[in-house]
Amino acid sequence: MKALLALPLLALAGCQTTTDPAEGGFFSGVSGIATGAYDDRIDAAEADVASAQVRNDALAAQIRGSESELAQLKLQILQQRDALGGTDPATAQRIDRVLNSTPTGSTDAAKLAALQRSIADAKALSADLARLSG
Repeated sequence: MKALLALPLLALAGCQTTTDPAEGGFFSGVSGIATGAYDDRIDAAEADVASAQVRNDALAAQIRGSESELAQLKLQILQQRDALGGTDPATAQRIDRVLNSTPTGSTDAAKLAALQRSIADAKALSADLARLSG
């Protein structure tokens, strides 16, 4: 008897083409529940969130690694500057600019890009200082 009552609901639910609960309606709801479409949407959304979290964690790890690399390069530049004893004003200004830089960004991706630019500048300066001392 229950199967006979459920049959019309399932038939109507099968006619529904939407799986968006925001579009509402009783038959949409029954269709979404009966076909598992709501669960599929929830699973897909949860997978998207998990994937975004993995990307964010990887980006945060890259940022930490870049910050560490930049700090090491700044220490190296300080040591090179001290070993040279003195430099021309343009080089001294360049050293100050690199040592005092604090890369920032409005997003993690922008901050990482700024860190990478600062690392490139610091590496170039370090190479130039190595040439001056050699």
